[in-house]
Amino acid sequence: MASATIPESIDIETHSPIGGNVSYVRHAHQRKIDTPTSEKLAVKRPKVLVAIPCYNEEIAIGTVVLKSLQHVDDVVVIDDGSKDMTAEIASMAGAEVVVHTQNQGKGAGIRHAFEYAQEADADILVLIDGDGQHNPDEIPRLIEPIIKGEADMVNGSRFLVKGGHHVPKYRRVGQEVLTIATTAGGSTGITDSQNGFRAFSKKTFGAFSFQQDGMAIESEMLMDAAKANLKIAEVQINVRYDVAGSTYNPISHGFSVLGSIVKLISQKRPLLFFGIPGLIVLIGGTTMLFLVLTIFNETSKFSIGYTMVGMLGTLLGTFSVYTGLTLSSIQSVKAGIRT
Repeated sequence: MASATIPESIDIETHSPIGGNVSYVRHAHQRKIDTPTSEKLAVKRPKVLVAIPCYNEEIAIGTVVLKSLQHVDDVVVIDDGSKDMTAEIASMAGAEVVVHTQNQGKGAGIRHAFEYAQEADADILVLIDGDGQHNPDEIPRLIEPIIKGEADMVNGSRFLVKGGHHVPKYRRVGQEVLTIATTAGGSTGITDSQNGFRAFSKKTFGAFSFQQDGMAIESEMLMDAAKANLKIAEVQINVRYDVAGSTYNPISHGFSVLGSIVKLISQKRPLLFFGIPGLIVLIGGTTMLFLVLTIFNETSKFSIGYTMVGMLGTLLGTFSVYTGLTLSSIQSVKAGIRT
């Protein structure tokens, strides 16, 4: 089999076709490739792209890029306005780099990763964090269900195998709460909703709304995937906690993400968010008013306190149910227009 060395272009910085405060840094390589034979041409190997959204990850990004390139065709780093040498190191390691001139949040980075994957005509997109917590050597395991046609999206999970993780207990409790909230928003059967190590087939590229710019993007994508009836699989992955990870306080960060997920539920499932609680309050309010009538019939005394609580519950419950029904109807109309 013949082989050839193909030189690539030198470092170039251009304006991004994605738009916004983004630029590209392209890194030069020389790659030795085998001349394809008829046997190889008969089976088309999927083009796999790894995207790494990151912010101030100069310590680990080079290693993550180099190890990822051992398993995929290309790597793109979405540098979200880093103040350190993240972009430069990623470029030297062999990645293409999309640079946000200012910090826009992880959601924006993932959105640009999908846009880049579409423009690059990738068959599979793998998302991985740039802080070294994920192991790029697990990429083949992650994309295997997609290659076999068993899944459209694969979610890496720390909790799929009982006892197969080393997550600190306080993190485990927080992750469980966020996963339950994500499930309430429409995702089903997922054991680890906040893991950023995921793979997506080309079929999924247009399925996500990308309304969230922050860390709640992980949950939003699972909700969108469930709504689009995508086949979702999970594989066990490992996560390191002996590396420098998030600089956020885990408690305040957890509440922030939870708040964003609750807001997402109100937007994506208004009947669930407003209608069911409203119905419960309405039933409680009317029950209280019936109690007031019962007390009055038996004692001829009028309970002002119970009456006020009953009326308030009835009014709030009615308004909440009406809001849920109205928003759900508007959502259905908008969905019909889009289709």
